[in-house]
Amino acid sequence: MDKKEFGLFASALRTYYPKENILPNAQALELWYKQLKDIPYKVAEVTLNKWVAVNKWSPSIAEIREEATKLINGEAMTWSEAWETVLKAISRYGTYRADEGLASLEPITQKVVKRLGFTNLCVTDNIGVERANFRIIYEQEVKRQEQDAQIPPQIKAVINQVLLLEGASNEKQL
Repeated sequence: MDKKEFGLFASALRTYYPKENILPNAQALELWYKQLKDIPYKVAEVTLNKWVAVNKWSPSIAEIREEATKLINGEAMTWSEAWETVLKAISRYGTYRADEGLASLEPITQKVVKRLGFTNLCVTDNIGVERANFRIIYEQEVKRQEQDAQIPPQIKAVINQVLLLEGASNEKQL
């Protein structure tokens, strides 16, 4: 979104929450714009409209980014929905066609099942324990991917630069 569009967004935000001292000065506007400018205006507008419909208080930058990310990427399956797809893959493909079973799963579920072992899930005597492990890992992975998707591209670039510099620095120490 460009600055003009952000001005419209900020004006709407202030109008929806007039009792709150949101975006009180030019510096606040500039900081919010810096954090939200990568979000397409239409997505930001729909996100704000959705927020206003269900929340009494104004959103934070993180909440706007979270809702916009969900709107753009869609919501991840719940762990129980993902577990059902795993059980269907186990039933359909079994241990002899583990690669096909893995390939039939969506990416997050596939990553979790790889960690647990598709064949192990097929032959386990304690599916309840495997289900619990799946839930823990799946919820962690979904959260990690959702948070990663919320980070603005310009911040990701800075993080990558810092990591590269740290990696180079650590190599010199070895």
